[in-house]
Amino acid sequence: MRRHLFNVQRLTFNISIWLVLGGLIFTVFSSPLLAAPPAQAPDTPPSVSGGRALWTENCQPCHGPTGQGDGPASQNIPDPLPNFSDPKTAWQHIPAENFNVIKNGRVEKLMPPWGNRLSDAQIWDLTAYVWNLSVKPAELAAGETLYTEKCAACHGSSGSGDGPEASANMVSFTDLAVMTQRSQVELQANFKAGPEHASLNTLSEQEISQVLNYVRSFSFTVPQRDGILKGQVINATTNKPQGNIPVTLRIFEGNNEVEHMTTQADSTGNYTFEKLPTDHSILYAVEGRYKDISYLSDQPGLFTPDSTETTLNLNVYETTTSAEAINVKQLHYLISFTPDAVNVVQIFVVGNQGKHTYVGTNGQTFPFKLPQNAQNVIFENDPTGMRFVEADDGYVDTEPITPGEDSVTIVAAYKVPLADSLDIEVPLPADIASANVLMQDQGAKLNSPQLQFVEKREFQGDSFSIYNAANLKKDQDLVLQLTDLNKLAFAAAPAGPGAVATASGGLNQDHLRWTIVGLGGVMILLVALGYPYLRPQLTHQPATEEDSSMRRQKLLLLLARLDKAFEAGELDKRIYHRARAKYKAELMQLMEG
Repeated sequence: MRRHLFNVQRLTFNISIWLVLGGLIFTVFSSPLLAAPPAQAPDTPPSVSGGRALWTENCQPCHGPTGQGDGPASQNIPDPLPNFSDPKTAWQHIPAENFNVIKNGRVEKLMPPWGNRLSDAQIWDLTAYVWNLSVKPAELAAGETLYTEKCAACHGSSGSGDGPEASANMVSFTDLAVMTQRSQVELQANFKAGPEHASLNTLSEQEISQVLNYVRSFSFTVPQRDGILKGQVINATTNKPQGNIPVTLRIFEGNNEVEHMTTQADSTGNYTFEKLPTDHSILYAVEGRYKDISYLSDQPGLFTPDSTETTLNLNVYETTTSAEAINVKQLHYLISFTPDAVNVVQIFVVGNQGKHTYVGTNGQTFPFKLPQNAQNVIFENDPTGMRFVEADDGYVDTEPITPGEDSVTIVAAYKVPLADSLDIEVPLPADIASANVLMQDQGAKLNSPQLQFVEKREFQGDSFSIYNAANLKKDQDLVLQLTDLNKLAFAAAPAGPGAVATASGGLNQDHLRWTIVGLGGVMILLVALGYPYLRPQLTHQPATEEDSSMRRQKLLLLLARLDKAFEAGELDKRIYHRARAKYKAELMQLMEG
């Protein structure tokens, strides 16, 4: 699927460049150097939701967003990290032992102790979240169904051992002192050894696994799955419903897709998804294919507090081969230096002002060129390596351009060989409303007849000079004259776990893209919302009073998340104020109307 949802790379520009904490490893395969006292059982069931933010802040840099041991700092760890998303691995883990590893650390594995930074309750929440990394929501839902049918008569609907057919010594699955000391392997052994379970010997190994994972949820609080999401597919070209097409709901925590499900829209375009988690940190996106083009819902969906129902519509469009409505609103150019090259990240933001998806001629939609002295060209958002086609002395994008201000983003990273002075001539494929150039301050000077110096800014410990230009014309090169390149200064390459600079001293490309985002380069990318692209609604249908009320609640929740992310230092000040103003203006309009 060429235009796969978000193409997560496309949406985030790899903005999961996390603040690196040296030696942050979370592993449970060997004993700590010093024996730790047994973990005390928690007073209340640990919360998966409570552990999510703690994981992102403290564990994700090494262990990755889904616990596969692939975080940006993992490459500096000598031993392979465990894969917590692997059910076979997780099946062996005893929650109390995981708690002890997190609290007391494992110095021989470079795992620092977290007991001096996190409370026991927080560490228990992290323990619950680690378990949850190996459990797919669909498996947990299947386990609930099996438990209700096969187990609840004895063990009770709440797992307390108080079912109508319970024996006198029935174990309570809500007993935290017992459950935190037992792995899933032990629960499975007890299940198979119990003569009272003989009538359940027809259950497959997968079904037993599903039931026992659900049993674990009686001692770990998991997000509720009582949410209902409804919506309608609308042909925004004709302003009519578009029925009978498959619709996929994709579920995100942070910037990571954790689950998806598919249904069929009916003849009037209506669709419904049920049994969804309503946790407020979870976001939803709807994707559908129409005329072999994938479309994504314009804004993220979420459940507001005290609500178990939400609405998220999907716009699709007819196609056109006319490029009349295509424009380039923004060009962003980021420059840094290594001892042998100028490192560049160049971004075109391509929009479509029409009401048809532009498919170009023979599937080729947007031709462009790079500077003649560009080398080692790499394109982002191209997982198959087939999106960008070499043509003439440049390239052609083959991505369909859907209506919207920022429909397609072309990200090229390349190098220009270093000399004492350089002229970089950037070809412009169209009239460009705004161009921004960000250059890392390493001693070089930049001159350009088209650019004006704006300011110097600090971001992530680095200083940048910012230049901009407006209303650049097609077929005129943006000329960048770099001098004093023989006076460049290079910081020493950082050492140890989590180093983000390249060995040659410059920023790596991931850091560069994150810097563009943080300095307000591309667009309002809301890290806190996990849905960076806020595409404009192209069909303005009258909202009912109930719709307006729900939208107000969503805006209030989004504003609260935005404030929290800014206070935590996750958003640049300029981006924060622009995004907050956008949401606040919409909220005020709804309240006045």
